[in-house]
Amino acid sequence: MELNLRKSMLMTAGALGSICLLDGVEARAEQEPSREYELASADDTVFVFEDYQSKTLSSPKFVQPLVDTPISVTIMPELLLEEQGVNTLRDALRNVTGISIQAGEGNPPSGDALKIRGFTARDDILRDGMRDVGNYFRDQFNIETIEVTKGPSSAISGRGNTGGTINMISKTPKLSDRHYGEISAGTSDQYRGSVDSNFVLSEEGGIALRLNAVYHNADEPGRRYVNSERWGFAPSLAFGLGTDTRVTLSYLHMEQDEQPDYGLPNARNFSLLGSGFEGRVAPVDFRNYYGYSTDYRDVSVDVGTIKVEHDFNDDIRIQSQLRYGRTHNDAILSAPRFVGNVTTLGPNTQVVGNQKPRDQVDQILVSQTDLKMSFDTGAIRHNFVAGVELSTQQAENKRRLDVNGPATNLFNPVFQAAPPIAYNGTRAKVTSDVASVYVFDNIELAPQWQINGGVRWDHVKTRAQGFDDNGIAPGFVTDLTEKDNEWSGNASLVFKPADNGSIYLGWGTSFETSGRFEIVQLAGGNNNPPTTPATFNVDPERSQSFEIGTKWDVMDGKLQLTGAIFRIEKTNARTPGANPGDPPVVLDGEQRVEGVELGAAGSLTANWKIFAGYTYLDGKVTRSNNPIEQGARLDNTPKHSFNAWSTVQVTPELVLGGGVQYVGSRLSDIRQSATGNIVIEAEDYWLFDAVASYQLTENVALRLNVYNIGDKKYVQSFSSAQSIPGARRSAVLSLGLSL
Repeated sequence: MELNLRKSMLMTAGALGSICLLDGVEARAEQEPSREYELASADDTVFVFEDYQSKTLSSPKFVQPLVDTPISVTIMPELLLEEQGVNTLRDALRNVTGISIQAGEGNPPSGDALKIRGFTARDDILRDGMRDVGNYFRDQFNIETIEVTKGPSSAISGRGNTGGTINMISKTPKLSDRHYGEISAGTSDQYRGSVDSNFVLSEEGGIALRLNAVYHNADEPGRRYVNSERWGFAPSLAFGLGTDTRVTLSYLHMEQDEQPDYGLPNARNFSLLGSGFEGRVAPVDFRNYYGYSTDYRDVSVDVGTIKVEHDFNDDIRIQSQLRYGRTHNDAILSAPRFVGNVTTLGPNTQVVGNQKPRDQVDQILVSQTDLKMSFDTGAIRHNFVAGVELSTQQAENKRRLDVNGPATNLFNPVFQAAPPIAYNGTRAKVTSDVASVYVFDNIELAPQWQINGGVRWDHVKTRAQGFDDNGIAPGFVTDLTEKDNEWSGNASLVFKPADNGSIYLGWGTSFETSGRFEIVQLAGGNNNPPTTPATFNVDPERSQSFEIGTKWDVMDGKLQLTGAIFRIEKTNARTPGANPGDPPVVLDGEQRVEGVELGAAGSLTANWKIFAGYTYLDGKVTRSNNPIEQGARLDNTPKHSFNAWSTVQVTPELVLGGGVQYVGSRLSDIRQSATGNIVIEAEDYWLFDAVASYQLTENVALRLNVYNIGDKKYVQSFSSAQSIPGARRSAVLSLGLSL
């Protein structure tokens, strides 16, 4: 992970056991930070050396400081990610409680699949405030900060976003020269090199160039044969930094070449009921690999962006972004399946890899413009935002049908090749054209009271198509269109008992159309149509959330404390038709998640930093026309999750620290019938990490990261059919050079 120029590499040790909500703590004059900070100018065109705290969100739709923003937010600053040696988005999200990782079964293909507060968020990943398309594992080499906002937020980000939104903030040019390089080597044959250079081309013209680049190659700790190789570069050029008008041109290119991992088989077959093996991952060596030597995943990502900003004066600002993004995912991944109608698991049990091919291109063209104004109406202050967003998004897959490869023994699998799979002449495509307008207003009624409100209108036209290029599957041909016009909103009341704290009551809504992957089957599968009128031509599902929370900046602003209780309701979830004449799918179901969230970020002393959180989630199906689903616990939603990371600067040169993560038990899915697949339970787990860094000279630093110190065997992500083990113990030594 790229590091910022620093005189020391940072702090560690400790964990948060509980959080007290305080309305003020007397500052200690002697606790001045031991590191030097470079202050940002008003236009933020120089580098800012932060600790674990972030004071604002990057989106222009959030106009208040974080302490007065009436939603649950977790922001992972660059310093935290650097200390942890974070390379991927998935690694970074270990810092966020209430998020669980999923494993796809082919539709959509595996990648950064996750849930936030119990609801799928695979399509709710943004890059600089705009949707980042494609199913792939995102490297963080050009990412400065990651922001996670929780709760329904279609008014902010459009369709989806029921559980929340993840926004990755890219590194951009600044008005100060800076060059940093890092090389890393570790166990499991990990090698990584990265460069982050900023060049000021013209101070007078505010012109600067920033270049980030990375190469990474590593095996997966504790897994046989699994390997990931990737490289990428991201140049960005800015004009007018420090002036009223700023233009930034940026481009990202990344390629990945992997031996992919679909994990271990789950004992989900109904025929295993009563065997003693049912309901959990097969009792095999967690190093076992059930894919084939011919499995692969090749991913190519290209994202180009133009951003223009103009300040009319201190109170009026306009910002516009135009982006084209394209992701090509070409892969064959083999999901382990038992051979035959197994009734027990023994020495003769056979397994095949059910090969799930993918040759998919995701594309998006999006324009987003925001106008921000601050003005007074009498004694009332308004911070007003209005905007428009236009986009067209498309995903198309050249289909190869699922097919089983050669069989192997469950307990002693053989790493072998599988026959090639040819394109069968059919293609599936889903296209979404969206036009959105929105307005938000933050109203400061008095020093202690604020009202926030926002409304958004989205016109979404979704088209699902199935093509038969060779006339081999005429029943596959599909052409369906659905148009939806949806209103979303949010509102909140904020009370400030002190300048450094707030108490808020918030409400928000979201909607989800039928053009998503769960409804439109782009994968080859068994040559079924991508969707049917009965499942596609259905109104959007809608959700709403209520949240009561409080936020405090204590210890003279050096420590942020947050707490919230919330309830999310999906009020018209899809469920089977129950009455004569009902269509196959009706919107009569309900799902509910209730929970509590606590967080802390900042400094306990001048040399002791902490970043911690806890989330409790109680998610269930509260109404369904399928009696088997009624009352079921939501899949992949742990009741308890906890994390803490802490660093201590022992000497001016030496930093020690570490972290802990706990994830409660999770269930694989919601059972559909009494004789259907058995629900799988993944056990809870604790993980412990450590870091030590030493500043050899002013420009050279060493960092040692050790992950999963206890070598814990655990399931990181899973679905009904397979469980993917998490990384076992590993260590990485990094050498950083700054100029």
